[in-house]
Amino acid sequence: MKKKRLFITTLALMLVVSLFLACQKNEEQDPQPAFVWKQIGLSGLKVNRLELAGNMLYAITNDGLYVKNIGSEGEFESLGLRGKNLLDIVVFDANHMLASYRNSSDWQETEIYETKDRGATWVVKVHDFGLQSTEPVTDFFWDKSKDILYATGLGVMAQSTDRGTTWRTLWGAWGNLGTGMIVEMNPEKTDELWFGGQGAIENGYLVQFNEGKLSKEWSDLVPNPTVPKKIVFDKQVPQNIYTGWEGELKKTSDSGNTWKTLIERHEESHFFFGIGISELDPNMILAGKWEKGVDRQPLTLYYSKDGGQNWKENTHAGESEGGVFDLKIRSSELNERIFLALDKGGVYEVTVDRNKL
Repeated sequence: MKKKRLFITTLALMLVVSLFLACQKNEEQDPQPAFVWKQIGLSGLKVNRLELAGNMLYAITNDGLYVKNIGSEGEFESLGLRGKNLLDIVVFDANHMLASYRNSSDWQETEIYETKDRGATWVVKVHDFGLQSTEPVTDFFWDKSKDILYATGLGVMAQSTDRGTTWRTLWGAWGNLGTGMIVEMNPEKTDELWFGGQGAIENGYLVQFNEGKLSKEWSDLVPNPTVPKKIVFDKQVPQNIYTGWEGELKKTSDSGNTWKTLIERHEESHFFFGIGISELDPNMILAGKWEKGVDRQPLTLYYSKDGGQNWKENTHAGESEGGVFDLKIRSSELNERIFLALDKGGVYEVTVDRNKL
């Protein structure tokens, strides 16, 4: 009887030791989950856009401009224009920047501000954007190689060859009803310019220029009402282009000749304003969404490992102000660093381990 009890005790002890070693081994192999979420500043602010220039992450907010060095543990630093609702900036260099402002309470109040001393002082820039109309710059794009600045307004896309002083319209007209939302250049096909926005009846449109001339124009890619607010290019396969709209995330694999809907969320009023492509793996796509008319909403990232064919979701339960307005990505050999601009939730950094997905 004693031998039987000893056998049972020994067996139980061996099982406990085996379970302990197995748990310890799992902890050693998987010390962190695939997604690590961290709020890195500006909580409570509406972050309209992000710009990433080298290691400098610029946050364009409803309370001015901020910057953080993502290579250090430092906090966001104010670069001025506190109390101003900024729509976008252009960074010519660390000292010289333009910022577009529009009063969120009075849309007729707009300005372009300029600094040449890294935000220590800002002045109202003298310019002719909009001519005699009240025309906010809703988005900038600077072609550094040619020193040409592009911008969208209410129903217009224009260019400047003197860094924002004088402007020439390329599409549309000053004073039109509607809102231009985005202008981008394909980084691997620099003669290819894309822009889009929303017309007077909430009709979303997308336009492509090639070699300075209108090439393609779409007004029915996505059911109206809709609006595009994000265009992202695959740097390794430049004909692959992703566009984020109200209600849909779309992709073209042939420079716009044909389109495919990757995610459809019209019924939920999800806007796909944040899209990122891994710098090392073009099949790794990430997207964030903002739900219209909902102040408190989950913070969710969609991710695909096959170029958008299949999608999964990861949600951070610790943030109730989870609407995503913008997304920037920085890739390393093992991880993706995802920076998210939130609607009143500040800025998040999400570290994604590709090998654990």
